[in-house]
Amino acid sequence: MAASPFTTEEVAELDRTGELLVYVPAGLSVHELASRAGIRANFDFANEQLIRCVMMEEGHWFICAAEKTPELLYHSAISVQRIFEDQGLHGMDLRRYLAFCITYRYHHGCFPDQGYWTFLLSGGYDRSGISIVGFDRLEVLSHHGWMRNFRAKFVGSRYAALAPRIEVTHETAALGRPRRGKIGSADLEASVDRLAPD
Repeated sequence: MAASPFTTEEVAELDRTGELLVYVPAGLSVHELASRAGIRANFDFANEQLIRCVMMEEGHWFICAAEKTPELLYHSAISVQRIFEDQGLHGMDLRRYLAFCITYRYHHGCFPDQGYWTFLLSGGYDRSGISIVGFDRLEVLSHHGWMRNFRAKFVGSRYAALAPRIEVTHETAALGRPRRGKIGSADLEASVDRLAPD
């Protein structure tokens, strides 16, 4: 397991901010992650060819909301993508989502998103579609490929905040991580709202 690129201070504040630190193992497929965690689904992980995932060959850490239900309900995937991008955040793909669900179950004894659906904004489905996932009352994961402009009161999204550093060093510790609700942070390297000094 790779060392976490989040600082001790960033990890210490997670209870206060209502967030979780999650690790996605390098090279493990969706099928392998689900099998190891005993996650049942309404589709065959081993044969699914249309779900695309990101960062497959490297282990990575991210921070996300520790809520039982997704946020930004009744927003389309298109609008949520813009909101997250403005805040320097990423969406989840299926591997990140499974790692989140496994971590959530470890802390709370149940899966999140029971009776709700979550857009997986990273990765993709087929050519231009998007995956939506959630658990039924029997804790079986369901997946559907859908349209990015779809919205409903029971469909939301989840963010993944990646660290702004590869490792924690004296030089990198001061870099601020992306945060939900913080738009145009000066700490975000790619912020288009950042003004150059006069």
